[in-house]
Amino acid sequence: MSLTGKPSLTTAAPVANDGFWPDLSLSDLMNRYRIPSEYADDTISWGLSLALVRVNEQLERAKQAVLGMPFETFAEYLESSNAAALKVHYEHAVYSYAKAFLLQQFSTMNRRKEAENMAKESAETEQYWLDESKKSVAAILRHFFPGEEHSTKANFYVGLI
Repeated sequence: MSLTGKPSLTTAAPVANDGFWPDLSLSDLMNRYRIPSEYADDTISWGLSLALVRVNEQLERAKQAVLGMPFETFAEYLESSNAAALKVHYEHAVYSYAKAFLLQQFSTMNRRKEAENMAKESAETEQYWLDESKKSVAAILRHFFPGEEHSTKANFYVGLI
């Protein structure tokens, strides 16, 4: 139980991935990325699941490159290639995406006006975490496709001159 009286997700079972990418932990998301305790457990689980799917979609080419080698999982590739940093990038990509998604959910919760925290729900904060996710996705893609350009920004904006 946390100080809020809400049970902690730190002992929850891992979120199962697709069998290729590693399973992820709700407790890692909660502890490393400081997700607000006001969220319902199902909201946090859903945010992590959605982030996992979205990042996996972005990394489909990398997955196919590894499967084209004699490896069946990302873990097998990491063990043989001495590229352990890629696992850190993968986790950061998913957890950052989840945090961006979850922080935008904060504004829909019932709370008193004086309890608002604009830093949690601002567009700049969301963009920061989406960019963090995209930087890690780009690092993984650069590893497998070094001759290509890989964007480190989640969104591009065009302004009128």
